[in-house]
Amino acid sequence: MGTLPSVGQECASYFLALDPEVEDAVVVALREGGAEGGGSDYTWIDLCVRDEHRYWIDLRVHRGREPLLEIRIALTNDEWSIRAPLERVLGALPAAATQRPLRDEEGGELGRLDADGWSRRLEEDYARRRADFVRRVGDFSAPISADHVYLYVHQTRVARDDATELEWRRDREISQIEQMWDPPQPREDA
Repeated sequence: MGTLPSVGQECASYFLALDPEVEDAVVVALREGGAEGGGSDYTWIDLCVRDEHRYWIDLRVHRGREPLLEIRIALTNDEWSIRAPLERVLGALPAAATQRPLRDEEGGELGRLDADGWSRRLEEDYARRRADFVRRVGDFSAPISADHVYLYVHQTRVARDDATELEWRRDREISQIEQMWDPPQPREDA
């Protein structure tokens, strides 16, 4: 049956170091490539690439002296759904941003974005990480943010696997319905 993932194990992260002079151009290019704007702060800008029925990919531009593009892909995405949107959004980056290698979370190189094969290697790496997730947790597919995977898996697993929890919820709902039809009477000695 597996255990629930601990926070941080529900996504695969990839990183692209950026030159400081192209940081703003990268944000503009990501939006032109289809990324939606999200939250921001002095030190970061969040964006996402998503389709409500197929995939959700979080993008964060870390600002500062050594800017960095972080790509977080929730492990609830099907591996076949991520390559095309990544090619589209990252293909819009300015040439100066594609000169450095894309790296996985261990620092392994997946290739430069201006070279052939980087998206296939990323898809293969993601598929391996997703397979580990499926072995550990179960096969969950949902296009949701990486930040929400733990909660989604927890809620889905409880509703699907725990008969005691389902019985408790059923009894609670029956009790609420009974109270709606026959509300408790106020005490006379109050």
